[in-house]
Amino acid sequence: MILLIKRSVFKLSNHGFLLVEHLIALSITALLVLLITQLLPLINFYQVDLNQVTQQEISVLRTQLQKEAKRANHFSNTSSQFQIHLANGTVPTYYISNHRLMRQVGGKGGEVALYHCDKLTTTLHHDQSVTLTLHSSNGNQYTIYLSSSLFPLQLTESYETASEELNKEKLNETIQDKLDEAQLIEIFQEGLDEE
Repeated sequence: MILLIKRSVFKLSNHGFLLVEHLIALSITALLVLLITQLLPLINFYQVDLNQVTQQEISVLRTQLQKEAKRANHFSNTSSQFQIHLANGTVPTYYISNHRLMRQVGGKGGEVALYHCDKLTTTLHHDQSVTLTLHSSNGNQYTIYLSSSLFPLQLTESYETASEELNKEKLNETIQDKLDEAQLIEIFQEGLDEE
């Protein structure tokens, strides 16, 4: 009797896979293939080229530089560095190191301000305004104009009388134009009233 039970167990395992088992395995495989083919375009869509400077990074850097520039007494540059001399005495310095734009305050420490930056070119217009040009690794150029908050005040004071004269002339021209328009409207309305 024991021999019969053992033989029946061995006989069941020798039959192989059933058709239903094959169909289940095939349907699972088909679902996985379908899922993978649907996800591939999404992977390409969200893939980011890490060797490029993004507009968001440039925007953050521009904002940081403009905030520092507003508090600046003056700007200075050397062949390899750009410095912002703040009113409180600190001096943030920007320079290129290993394809990165670095920011250092007071000659100590350092932080990466922008990755993939090969060259920094500065054009001092005078000691209170400057144009920075950043050259990225992929050949793009980004230009940032900085001006101290003291610069516009000095311009306003020096050109105040000239701007007042221009404003008076423009005001007189505007008044004359409005009068001409009013006269034309009156003539038109008189013509409509006569009809």
